[in-house]
Amino acid sequence: MTEAPVTANEKQRPLLLTLAPSHYCERARWALDLQGIVYDEERLAPGAHILRAKRLGAPTTSLPLLLLGDGTLYQGSDRILDWAGLSGGDLEIERRLELTTAPLIRQCLYAGLLHDPQSGIRDVLLRGTSKRQMKIGRLTWPLLRRIMAAGMNAQPGFLPDLIAQVERELDWFDQVLAARGDYLVGPKFGRTDLTAASLFAPVALPQVEPVKSISSGITWPHSLSPYIAKWSDRPTLRWVRRTYKAHRA
Repeated sequence: MTEAPVTANEKQRPLLLTLAPSHYCERARWALDLQGIVYDEERLAPGAHILRAKRLGAPTTSLPLLLLGDGTLYQGSDRILDWAGLSGGDLEIERRLELTTAPLIRQCLYAGLLHDPQSGIRDVLLRGTSKRQMKIGRLTWPLLRRIMAAGMNAQPGFLPDLIAQVERELDWFDQVLAARGDYLVGPKFGRTDLTAASLFAPVALPQVEPVKSISSGITWPHSLSPYIAKWSDRPTLRWVRRTYKAHRA
């Protein structure tokens, strides 16, 4: 947590800054919704989020960011979940999901999507942003796409290895579910369930809002589509869709 300067016109209720399709941002968004916290969401285009985070004095430029009315800033979905009062999860499971599983999923999907001009990922990334950001994002997309791919090391040549690593993460979580059942900690839905469901959502594709409308328009490239289809029936991804249907709607 850091103290950040705010302008006089910043709203008094919490403001959540997001990249709309980010599964880390969905984790934070879901936590606030679950806790009944009224907030505003500002969706930022890639690149624009860097300037916004720097203007607020954030330690890094990563999203999500939660800005409170008094100027207090929380960066990262884990800190936002703490602030929202979601505690008592399984730290070991959550750390693997945050630090290994979710980055691999992101790198794998972008290694395919960013390099296929028909994938629709540009419009998904810009959806819900301001008209100015949308215009700039479209004009600068060829450069922005290359910067994103370089920043995430999301190159098509890495896809076979990335796919294999994602499958190992699915194997691991299949085993977690077999041992623990539908609720990972205790007898009811909680922080670790929300974390796992949101961070696996990009490959589970739950047809529940807001994920459904945020991700609509994606056309999976041939390098990914067979695996997205094959993974769909995995225990982990069936569990994600059940969890979204039961607890997100």
